[in-house]
Amino acid sequence: MHTFRIGMITMLVGLSIAHGAEAKLRVVATLTEIGALVEEIGGDRVEVARLAKGNEDPHTLPAKPSHSRRMMEANLLVTNGLQLEIGWLPLLIEGARNPRIRPGTIGHLDLSSFIEPLEVPDGPVDRSMGDVHPEGNPHYTVDPSIYPALAEGLADRLSAIDPEGASYYAARLADFERRWTEKLTDWKSRLAFLQGEPIVTYHKQWEYFARTFGLRIIDNVESKPGIPPAPRHIADLEAKIRAENVRRLVHSDLIDPAIMRKLASRSGSRVLALPQAVDSRDGTGDLFSWFETLVSVLERAQKED
Repeated sequence: MHTFRIGMITMLVGLSIAHGAEAKLRVVATLTEIGALVEEIGGDRVEVARLAKGNEDPHTLPAKPSHSRRMMEANLLVTNGLQLEIGWLPLLIEGARNPRIRPGTIGHLDLSSFIEPLEVPDGPVDRSMGDVHPEGNPHYTVDPSIYPALAEGLADRLSAIDPEGASYYAARLADFERRWTEKLTDWKSRLAFLQGEPIVTYHKQWEYFARTFGLRIIDNVESKPGIPPAPRHIADLEAKIRAENVRRLVHSDLIDPAIMRKLASRSGSRVLALPQAVDSRDGTGDLFSWFETLVSVLERAQKED
């Protein structure tokens, strides 16, 4: 475990809140998996509100007044970043009128600052390219290997805002990293059979997961991110699936599987639905159960072949 940046904490202590015996840090998380991570590290010292539900599309979440109300009294806003929330979060921040959580303040934490994004475009991005994010693929939270880095960054920020709880956050971070490392080793062992396995996904949201578990994404059902596929693309994709001997067409809980099933029936492959986030289906209420479900779904699919 890396050491905390004590110097930064000391410098920012003047900006921190007073934390009494009963007081809790009010934290707003944009996504359910981010909220689950805050609960893992923050424990009893935090009160967490999640904006997007697990079964909602984080690209297009409606900016509701109730969301802004949650943010009005927040001490910390934790975001996914990479412009995943660009369509609604700026409106909510403005509506909350809470200077503590504006970008650039101690109370605004963008977790993407702790990762190396995949698929950063080489040149300018415009709407003709579909839902391409100029800062890179934003769907990194499906990768279990990056959570220790996210947890460390989060613990640093919680300690900066709440110095009295620094030792508490450090202990919870150490415990989380120990348990997470054990499970990650187990998950990788159980999915070792996926190394080099070609798959087709509906949306470009499984690239980080595929990198960690050795899957090879050969194409997406969407011809461009966020844009439904044209018939010509589906025909070309069917040929590619046959040529590459693809057995799995993967989509998240959010996607209507009709196109996937039709493509699977023509190509001889099978459709596999994966839970896209914490709380996107029953039994995925925290980080550990979410990834355990992801692994188990893939294991069962292998046994059923």
